[in-house]
Amino acid sequence: MIDSSKGYHKPRFYYGWIIVIVVALAGFTQSAETYPVLGVFLKPMTKEFGWSRSVFTGAASIGTLLGGVLALVTGPLLDRYGPRWMLTIGFIILGGSLILMSGISALWQYYVLQIIGRVMLMGVVSMAVQVIIPKWFVEKRGRAVALSGLGMRAGNTITPLYVQFLVSTWSWRAGTAVSGAVIWVVSLLPVAIFLRRRPEDMGLLPDGVTPEDLEQTLDTAPGTGAHTPRQEVSLSVRQVVRLPSFYLLTAAFSLLSIVLPGTLLHLIPYLTDQGLSDGVAVAIVSVWSASGAIGGLIFGFLAERRNIRLVLAGGILLMAAGFFFLLIVESPVRGFIWGFYTGLLGGGIFTLQQVVFADYYGRDSLGAIRGIFWPVQLVANSVGPVIAAYAYDTAGNYSLIFTVFGILILVSSLCIFLARPPVVLPHPVTPLENT
Repeated sequence: MIDSSKGYHKPRFYYGWIIVIVVALAGFTQSAETYPVLGVFLKPMTKEFGWSRSVFTGAASIGTLLGGVLALVTGPLLDRYGPRWMLTIGFIILGGSLILMSGISALWQYYVLQIIGRVMLMGVVSMAVQVIIPKWFVEKRGRAVALSGLGMRAGNTITPLYVQFLVSTWSWRAGTAVSGAVIWVVSLLPVAIFLRRRPEDMGLLPDGVTPEDLEQTLDTAPGTGAHTPRQEVSLSVRQVVRLPSFYLLTAAFSLLSIVLPGTLLHLIPYLTDQGLSDGVAVAIVSVWSASGAIGGLIFGFLAERRNIRLVLAGGILLMAAGFFFLLIVESPVRGFIWGFYTGLLGGGIFTLQQVVFADYYGRDSLGAIRGIFWPVQLVANSVGPVIAAYAYDTAGNYSLIFTVFGILILVSSLCIFLARPPVVLPHPVTPLENT
């Protein structure tokens, strides 16, 4: 059905679901440069070259910081031009850096390639992937983000397993080469062919609705028990940076970005230090990733029906208990329990992190808004693994740092609880915080 006055039409199949599939494929392959997979390489590479864990971690941390600087540029560009060619170039460079890493023979070569790979991952790929879906959905944003996140969770589940197999059967060099090739094979063509900036560019509205659908829903009499549609806001960067909620959200997710990368990079070494085998340790990481897919779906649907702030704060609070439990993981059973429980919550929190910014501040300037927030988060992302490595190199164990991580998660939950959404008043009044 064509609406001649607006130019929007009712699609038989909403193209946004194609975007969800493409983002899922992108999430699957980007896992090759994430900390769970780098954790597989940590012991064999440091053993071969005689590096400390701090030295190994340093390259990823530097690349993450530089990726944050790049995100200041890529965020506004995503809003203006879309993610299609930016992601295509990012995947070409990311896959190439991993393939070339299989031939390194010196520390400087590792640092150059690892820094380039992390810059592409954090400054382009991860930034773009988290902005794309919220621009295509409003009412169904939670489930769409959760479904697209299944790709990353599948990648974090499968990639460590096949990389560990390659490392055990041949060498870590085979693992880096194959994981780089997978990026090129799985992601490049779908991204280059199918990605689009936003539904309006294709004569569509978010969720595949038409103006008539919106009017009919909005005209539904209140008190009838019908679902009240979500009122979309559209705040500029200038408005958002004047809101306390933006800084509370930034603080909360930055604390999580210290804790989670710092834990994931060192999780496999920690579990093997606790007496678990390499295979069991990798399997626990895979359970963590797989349960995250379930958590993402659960939290995604909850976000469409419940107060996203309370759901998010509660999930983070429950996650804190998991980090204290990690200190007593000394058997496979406890390890798998920890992996399932923490992964379930982590998947839900990761999903809602993408949803909450769009729900609070709207779609129009989402890339630019996250472009401001993202560098701060990436600074935290780079700090966590280094702190954990330093704690291990100094104390010979991870007990103290994991305790500190648990406390930081508690503080993160409090920040989310205090971050009330803005109340949007009629234009041109600037939105004020809900009291």
